[in-house]
Amino acid sequence: MTAPESASLASAADLATFVSLAWDAHAQRPREVAAALAGRAAALRADADSAGAIVLAEHVWIAHLADAEGLERFLASLPAATLAAAETQAALQRARWVIDTLSGRAVPAPPEGVRWRALQSLWSAWIARGRAGDALAMLRAEAPAALSHPDASARRGLAATCNNLAADLREGPRGDAARDALMLAAASASRDLWVSAGTWVNAERADHQLARCHAIAGDAALALAHAQACLATIDAHAGEPEADAFERFYAHEALAWAHRAGGDAASAAAQRARMVALMAEVPADLRSWCDAALSDFDAAG
Repeated sequence: MTAPESASLASAADLATFVSLAWDAHAQRPREVAAALAGRAAALRADADSAGAIVLAEHVWIAHLADAEGLERFLASLPAATLAAAETQAALQRARWVIDTLSGRAVPAPPEGVRWRALQSLWSAWIARGRAGDALAMLRAEAPAALSHPDASARRGLAATCNNLAADLREGPRGDAARDALMLAAASASRDLWVSAGTWVNAERADHQLARCHAIAGDAALALAHAQACLATIDAHAGEPEADAFERFYAHEALAWAHRAGGDAASAAAQRARMVALMAEVPADLRSWCDAALSDFDAAG
């Protein structure tokens, strides 16, 4: 699912709002987000919102700007109390581990739950350096370990990392077999982990991701199978609050992309029409996401 254009970062009245807006904007405007984070560094405190800002900084500077030194400068500019606070330690630990790993420094690995969330930034940096194969090899080692891990929250961490990585690769440049192999492996691992440790909505959205990834990789049959599984899961939970028009919209979006990948223009158009019909039932605060999805589909046609 692709985020719609976000509001201006300058409109954020508090740190939590800023972080939320910045996550929406970071992929399209990473330098602006990095500059805004640097401007707020001295005001970060010993709280969960500040920890969230540090995680965002790690992702933006490493995954989008490939600038480990910039992240180091950001961390060095934080107040001493923030650096020492228990509330920010996990975020600081993962940021420093990514910096050290990229720099080739041998350092003790943080706990799995921390490290698995940090892998999105590390792998993104490796991909930018032409090391998608190394990321794939590491993923193939980490996923089985995560599936057998007793802490469900740690499993969910790697599930989110794999989902986000797959989405980034799906929306990135095409024509690189190693990147596509990593994209598909990440999407598949994400689904396995969400089934293990998440809700039915997590599993359904993982099928959506797999459908989109297989469609863009040119495997229409697998794309259609996962899109159908996505819709079937929603149907199986009909009547529950989460099985709403928003979820159905994206199931039909996956079907539309799958049919297009298979060259079935009529079926793709029928699924697009279903998407448009469902938009009337989507809450107003989520409708911009649907608008963006429709625009993306039409632009690619």
